[in-house]
This record gives sequence, structure tokens and C-alpha cells, in this order.
Amino acid sequence: MNEDFLQFIWNLGLYDSANLTTTEGEYVEVLSAGVRNRDSGPDFYNAKVRIGDTLWAGTVEIHKKSSEWNVHGHQNDNAYNNVILHVVEKNDAMIKRKNGEIIPCVEITYPEDFKRRYLELSESKQHIPCANYIPEVDDFKVQFWLSRLAAERLELKTAGISALMDETYSDLEEVFHCILFKYFGFKTNALPFEMLAKSLPAQLLRKYSHSLLSVESLLFGQAGLLDIDAADEYSHSLISEYQFLKKKHNLIAMDKSIWKYAKLRPVNFPTIRIAQMAAILSKYQSLWEVVVTLENIKDIYSIFDVTASEYWDNHYVFGKISSKTSSKRFGKNAVDNLIINVLAPMIFTYSIYRGDEVLKERAIYFLESLDAESNSVVNEWVQCGIKPVNAFQTQALLHLQTEYCAAKKCLKCAIGKEVIQNIIKTNI
Repeated sequence: MNEDFLQFIWNLGLYDSANLTTTEGEYVEVLSAGVRNRDSGPDFYNAKVRIGDTLWAGTVEIHKKSSEWNVHGHQNDNAYNNVILHVVEKNDAMIKRKNGEIIPCVEITYPEDFKRRYLELSESKQHIPCANYIPEVDDFKVQFWLSRLAAERLELKTAGISALMDETYSDLEEVFHCILFKYFGFKTNALPFEMLAKSLPAQLLRKYSHSLLSVESLLFGQAGLLDIDAADEYSHSLISEYQFLKKKHNLIAMDKSIWKYAKLRPVNFPTIRIAQMAAILSKYQSLWEVVVTLENIKDIYSIFDVTASEYWDNHYVFGKISSKTSSKRFGKNAVDNLIINVLAPMIFTYSIYRGDEVLKERAIYFLESLDAESNSVVNEWVQCGIKPVNAFQTQALLHLQTEYCAAKKCLKCAIGKEVIQNIIKTNI
């Protein structure tokens, strides 16, 4: 058994407390297991235990074997001088404090059937290790945990955005610019779009936001997609404009081979996405300054309600006319993707930056206003009995899968702990 498991046992008192004695034979009564320490130092602090007739208060350290105390170098660490009890599964060595005093040690025992059940979860090959037990978990606890996970996911994204803020010297417009481009390409073309954003800073595009032609020429040109024979007036205009701007701003175009088209629906081709991005950027001089003031989800849809320029009604790539004609509108699902991955995390980060709780609540409100996402991960949770009602909850389930289930962190998951405790209740 690993230390996490033993810490879990100690924390919840799931050991044989009636027969708890030190290895020297003194009776031990645990008045308080203490508070779990997530930083360096002993595993639990503020613990209270009665050993024989003496009441002790201090820290508790837990190991599989008592000899691991020395292996970890605790005997030379002042932080462990106030350990009042050493809790182990097997006592194989006498442990002393730095001053030579012997530290009381107890061996904890628990039902073998519980150990087997725990291993069933920790060694499960299922995507959701506790899938068969989830119906037993109280729904209120599930909902509370999902709220915490969704916030945790936002905090995780905040860390990435904060790193980008450091790179840009807290230029929020540039940060938003880079993240927006990245997710505009979805997974397939996220990297090329990210590279495109960095080759065309927000400040440069802002200068030409009044001209759709200029914005299109900069985007298509820097993407390397204007390396074509000008077979039509639209293409010729873009090439001509780009050549002028390229020379003016000393631009170097990307290699067009980096863009991916395979397995994409034509409406998701990078050419269409770039044309739609140009339509958005040419509407506003600073998109971030507009977005950060929005309070209603409908206003966000209005901002991104754009169509690619007329040329793309019957084109998916330059110079090749399509047999079908249709306007290339930036759809609702695409906007939802931006709200989930760009707007909500960016506003959440900005709320921390400013210490503004209203902005933080707004970021959460945006996610709660979106329909629940549908994908393979979410569908598995639905089959287990957890049915999300909005994107806030589906984001929580995605986070739960990637950060807890995949890593088999059942003992750190509220659902996993509840499942294990329910198993314990039927076996002790």
C-alpha cells in the first residue's frame, strides 16, 4: 500500500482504533488526526493523541515502513522534531528525533477486504475506475465536487494565461489576441494559428482594423497562403496589399505547409477560419476592450456573428470554385468553444489580476449559460449516471477525467473517497 492510502486511512479513522497501541505496548487514543499538510514537512499537523496517561499535541508522520523515516532524512530535519506519533503499516526500525528521543510508533491495521477493494479502483483499466459505484454516491456531494472541479479547471487555465502575461509584460490585449487565435484553429490547426498570432501582434492588426482587405491580406499573407498565382481579382488584391504591408512592416511569412486540411470538413479549412477571423478583427479596433465589458451571453454571440467575405461563398481554397454556394458564417458551436476556452478563462484570470469578484462570477455565469458539451468523455460520465446540465459541469467532468481518473487519484477525489468509504461501510 502507498502512503496516500495510509494517510487516507489515518485521516478518516478507518483503522482498528479499539486495539491501537504503540510498538512498546502503550494504549493510544486519537483525539484528533490533525490537518493534512499539503506542503513540505510532517503529513499532519495540529494532531492530538493520548499515549498512556499523557496527552500530546503536535504533528504526525506516516510511512509504509518505519525505516523510511531515515531513508527520507527526517532524522536530520528540524521540521520533524515535534512529531508526536509515527504511524506505519510495518515497524521495522526504532526511530528517534534529532535529539535522540524515541518517537512513539503505531502499526495500523485495516480489513484485507477493504485493501482488495481499494486496489480494484487504483488498478482499474477503466477510464472511470469507480464507474460501477457512482450510483451509490450522494448527488449533492457530486454536484458540490463538480463546482469545485470546474473552478479548479479555470484556475489551471489561469496559470497558462498568467505565464503569457509575464511574456507580454501584462499586455492583456496581446494575451487575448494569442489565446483567441490558438483556439480559433481548434485542435488541428491550433499551433499554426498560434504562430500566426505571434507573427502579427494585436497592435499591428489594430492599425488596419478599419480595412477588411488589409486585415485579410495580413492574415492570409503571413499564413503563407498567398503564395499562389493570382487567378482572380480577390486574390490579386490580397497579394498586392500584402506585398505593400510586408515591405512596410518587414514581415516574414510562415511556411504554408504547416496548415492541415486532412480529415477536416471544408467549412473548417484554415482558409475559411482565417477569413472569419479577419471579419471579426475588422469590426473592432480592440476586441479585448469590447469583450471584457460584456455582461450578457447574447452579446458575445453578437460579437462573433460574422461571415467570411463574399469570395468564400463559393470557395474553400484560393482559385478553386466550389459547386455549392453558401455563406461561411461563424457558427454557434464555434462561439461556444471560444467562450469555454478563451473568454471565460481570460475574464476569470483578469478578475484575479484586478481582485474583482464580479468579473469572476461573470466568467462562471458564461459557462453556466452554455449547453452541456457532448463528447466521448462526457458521454461516459452520463452512462455512469452523472448528467451535466451546462458547460460549467462538463468542463468539471473533463477535468475530473484528465486530472484524477487518468492519474488514479481516487483518494484525492471527493467522488472516489465517497465510493471507497461506502465500500468500507459494507466491510467493517
